[in-house]
Amino acid sequence: MAAPHQAGSSPEDEDVAHLAVPALVAGTELIGRYQGSGHREAPYLVRRPEGQILQLSYLLYLVAAGLDGRRSFADLAARLSDESGRGITAGQVFFLVENRLRLAGIVAAEFESDLPPEAARKGRDRLLALKFRVALVPEHVVAVIARVFQPLFWPPVVVVALAAFVVVDVLLAVHGGAEHVVADAKELLNQPEQILLVLLVLILAGMFHECGHVAACRYGGARPGAMGVGIYLVWPAMYSTVTDSYRLSRVGRLRTDLGGLYFNVIAMLIMIIGYVQTGLPWLLAALLAWQVTSFWQLLPSIRFDGYYILSDLVGAPDLFDRMGPVLRSLLPGRRPHPRVQELKPWVRRVITVWVVLTIPFMAYWITAFLLLAPYVLPTLWHSLILQWNITGGSIQAGDAAGAAVGMLRLAMLVLPWAGITLVLPNLTSQFARSFRKWRTRHTLEPR
Repeated sequence: MAAPHQAGSSPEDEDVAHLAVPALVAGTELIGRYQGSGHREAPYLVRRPEGQILQLSYLLYLVAAGLDGRRSFADLAARLSDESGRGITAGQVFFLVENRLRLAGIVAAEFESDLPPEAARKGRDRLLALKFRVALVPEHVVAVIARVFQPLFWPPVVVVALAAFVVVDVLLAVHGGAEHVVADAKELLNQPEQILLVLLVLILAGMFHECGHVAACRYGGARPGAMGVGIYLVWPAMYSTVTDSYRLSRVGRLRTDLGGLYFNVIAMLIMIIGYVQTGLPWLLAALLAWQVTSFWQLLPSIRFDGYYILSDLVGAPDLFDRMGPVLRSLLPGRRPHPRVQELKPWVRRVITVWVVLTIPFMAYWITAFLLLAPYVLPTLWHSLILQWNITGGSIQAGDAAGAAVGMLRLAMLVLPWAGITLVLPNLTSQFARSFRKWRTRHTLEPR
């Protein structure tokens, strides 16, 4: 059992030198140096058993690599002194293990009371992250899916697929694309049950999009995790776990980020060919909707594919975590925050531009929501009542298609507000915690 010591201080060497170091939690993986990092000194990566990736300094990584449950703290301190070229004592090693690595959740607990706090084991609640995740496809099934689609990332296949999409998309637009859109839209309105077919195609395309991420992850040599659904902002959203791609080079990570958009291209290519062969209006509607969705995915201001593409380009994971430090560093007379100073100069400039553009974007949508809510909610309530009555009439008349479309419309009216109900309290609590930390920090500052 570890010797007790005062929190925040290193114990005396003679008190801990003879003690055996603990072991790492079973399943913890030491990945190595973060490739293509935007930091001045690249961090080292450790994968926790549940898949979360931690960034450690070089010294902490060496400490973690030496935790085998057998050697003593004195032996580990001597080894670290040789490897790092610094004089490190057994007490300092003990301090790092108990106050850094154990709190990070990668040190095996001897007793249940030694477990790290629940928040540390689960990870931080990140801003604008996917909430209320439910894994639907387990990791072993995802591995099979990734293996099946992996050949699509062979470079000649990628070139052919992209070239074919550009050609057929241009031909479709040139040969009466606008006229077809107008005519097919009118036909779609006259047969609203076809909206169900559009929705089905979009759901299948969304699933295919996630297959692109996991297949690209496996193609690069990483191990994808589970796939499922959650709430993003206010809408249900699919997700795929590709955290293990952090072990890859910058090119491998970007391939994983772009894998979903590449599969969007393949899906749209299939839709175009299907539409040309059949002339089905709902297929054209699904194609147009998926093209808009693909462009929307490139936005870097929210956690879509564009956000992760930018993050991996600059080599700085989780840009939202750096938003506060960047804003404080922009204040006149303030020294750059340590989380800003640790970045390479060009990375710092890119992230600063991203912050300056993202803040107004977020502020605009939040302000618009708050201003429009008093006007939208009464209209929404009347629309719900009207749609409820129409759907009830379709059910009584035995119109299955009309009833299904009515239920879909009800869901489309309710889902955004249900999502807001789930997400808004969480965001409010995050801002409240941030404000309390800011207030405490400024209260304790000497005047």
